[in-house]
Amino acid sequence: MSIEYNELLAMLMETRPEFATELYNFTDGPDLPDYDSITVSRRTLTLPEHPNRLRVCVAAAYAKGGERVIAILFDAVLEPDPVQAESWLQFMTDAQRALSCMVAFVVLCRDARTAHWALSYSKVGDIGCYVLPVVIPSLLASA
Repeated sequence: MSIEYNELLAMLMETRPEFATELYNFTDGPDLPDYDSITVSRRTLTLPEHPNRLRVCVAAAYAKGGERVIAILFDAVLEPDPVQAESWLQFMTDAQRALSCMVAFVVLCRDARTAHWALSYSKVGDIGCYVLPVVIPSLLASA
């Protein structure tokens, strides 16, 4: 998967952080906790099994009174890609360690088949994280 989609998401969210909340609200995830600020950043990693493939996702960290309450990571997926999905657990683990808060991972999918595949990764272990696939045809349909 090309990282351009995630870079575009990052630019949109940096310009208007509420966009992260709007995308999250398309999921079946729990309501967001109360917050008074959103900080958007890019997170990168390289998996040891694929050292030549840089992975990028967008992170929106929500805080209340200066304390982080949840971080939401975003990744765009055009079709099922097990190598890409391998990175999700590492992104979530790294974000939880760095930000010390609950982490949700929203996977933006171009079709229902890909969303169903992404849902199979929704249980990522007992680390306080979860994956929420969302079909966003208007965002990715022409990719």
